[in-house]
Amino acid sequence: MSRTDMTDEELAAWKAKKDAGRARAYEAEMRIAMLLRDNPEAIDGFRAFCARMNPYSIRNCMRLYGQNPEAAHVQPRFFWGGYGRAVDPDAAVWIIAPKVERTFTKEVENKQTGQVEEVEDAYKIWPVDDVFPAQATVPKNGPCTFCNGPEGERCPDWCAVMQPQAGAPPTREEVAEALNAALKQVGGFDSSQLTVLGTDPMQDRYGDPYETPGVRWETIATIKRAAKGRKAKTRRYRFIHTIDLDRPGVRYAIAGLGVIWVSPYEHRPDTGGEAPVHVQYGDDVPPDSEQGRRASWDSGYTAAGPHAPVLHNTIKFAGFSIVYPHDERARLHAWREGRERVPEASAEYMAQIVRQLLDHYRGLVEVDAIEEAAFRKREARRAREAEHEAERLAEQERDLAARREQAQLRAAGHRHQAANPTEL
Repeated sequence: MSRTDMTDEELAAWKAKKDAGRARAYEAEMRIAMLLRDNPEAIDGFRAFCARMNPYSIRNCMRLYGQNPEAAHVQPRFFWGGYGRAVDPDAAVWIIAPKVERTFTKEVENKQTGQVEEVEDAYKIWPVDDVFPAQATVPKNGPCTFCNGPEGERCPDWCAVMQPQAGAPPTREEVAEALNAALKQVGGFDSSQLTVLGTDPMQDRYGDPYETPGVRWETIATIKRAAKGRKAKTRRYRFIHTIDLDRPGVRYAIAGLGVIWVSPYEHRPDTGGEAPVHVQYGDDVPPDSEQGRRASWDSGYTAAGPHAPVLHNTIKFAGFSIVYPHDERARLHAWREGRERVPEASAEYMAQIVRQLLDHYRGLVEVDAIEEAAFRKREARRAREAEHEAERLAEQERDLAARREQAQLRAAGHRHQAANPTEL
């Protein structure tokens, strides 16, 4: 609901909630700042917490740590919505969002000339934001894309969404600077305390930070064409990838979209050069599912597997596309669930996503191992096909041998009768 649509009572409640959140954030910040001031040996542990809180500032990390030190992955409500997750509104933690400066044009009467003139003005706001740890979220509109946990239930701790994010920690000096700013009203922070901490365990000998362990999320960006006279919209999707050498291929789990598999094309000839790849929308269709059973007898039906990507909340991609290197800039030939091809605009939008995933796929250090696994699988399948063909030909040969033997017997009988007509 927009604030302009609120009643006076609702607006007052909203402001009270914001004020309470601001007070809670500041109280948490001061408590953690004084704790680190009095216990500087805890600074390195706090830096590890900051590393997984990317992109929040050090002072916001103090506020988050003071409210929920167990938080592993914290994001705003709208962000979790883009992940396909619902939040528990009572589990919010509060930060102080960066200052926002907005400009606008207004009409002002010039008292000297009496003319109405347009002038530019600006105002600054310091919004207070409520954010939510991953533990306060559940999948909505279907199972979790990342762990397949059921809709409406909290995901297990091993789910990627629940894991800390990988990240680089701030330096000790950066933390000291933030502590000094937070504590300036009560004497600041004496950075000389850092000298007693010894060797930094989060930096190598060159002074570069070690990345803390955790899930590494990557990003792809798309541009949605706008109507005439409007600006095009950019949307970013976060994803993680999992390599499967048994399948073989790479499973891309994309927040707010679904799953896309990229694999070597199993029917391609192994003649070298850049070969086509197989792009599958969603996970494999279980053969014993309703979708799988229908697809098995209805050749015109395209079944959508679990976590099939859904664009614009309406178009569910299904099946697969074969993408050739020389044709990657072309529109994908893709089907939606059922019997129809996806609309041209949606196919082009998905092509933006697939092109970026293909760049990521080809840049993997494991891509050679994936190709080798695919080669072995293709050769094993071709060996089975050759064995089946050999068995089929052997059966034909046995059948021909029996027919030849019968023909030879008939021929011998006819020759004997021709030579001995009195025996008829």
